Amino acid sequence: MLPWLPVCYSGGDFVRITGGEARGRAIAGPVGLDVRPTASKIRQAFFNILADRVPGCRFLDICAGSGLMGLEALSRGAGNLIAVEESRTMARSIESNIRRLGFQGEVICGDLAKVLPLIEPESVDIIYGDPPYRSQLAEAILRLVDEYRLLTASGVLAIEHESDMSLPAETVGLINYDRRKYGQTVVSFYRRLSGAES
Repeated sequence: MLPWLPVCYSGGDFVRITGGEARGRAIAGPVGLDVRPTASKIRQAFFNILADRVPGCRFLDICAGSGLMGLEALSRGAGNLIAVEESRTMARSIESNIRRLGFQGEVICGDLAKVLPLIEPESVDIIYGDPPYRSQLAEAILRLVDEYRLLTASGVLAIEHESDMSLPAETVGLINYDRRKYGQTVVSFYRRLSGAES
């Protein structure tokens, strides 16, 4: 049995759901892991930007970590969640939090390069990628989402990364249409290129 530590720090709203059905609920996490949840101001801004797209959407959380982005999506009405996380301990934590909050979602534990090709093409409405900073995984997420055509025709891919990192403005099938900066963090938004349906 894994040890669980409820996260209830006073003033620590960055570990709480910020909107929707589970607003204000704190998530729990394994003891002793170095986890970097997406800050509350970034989560709120992200879901405000895509507010009209979230209800009923199919949401894919890549490098899910604490699972907070996927839990936020479910709280705000997402119809389906797939969370991809390489750490088995973190994957179990995400599953536990989904159940504890009364939601349903699929958690896949594995390397994203092996997991993403298994997801049905053109089946995801919103993808959020939050790889470890200073890794090469941001570029890998962009490449794999493009290569395996995971986004629906009107879908959105968002990648969180450090502000001094530059991602390509365009790939074979995706284009960067927005970039939001929050201190030292940037969220880059991609959509499918016109004509990329063929």
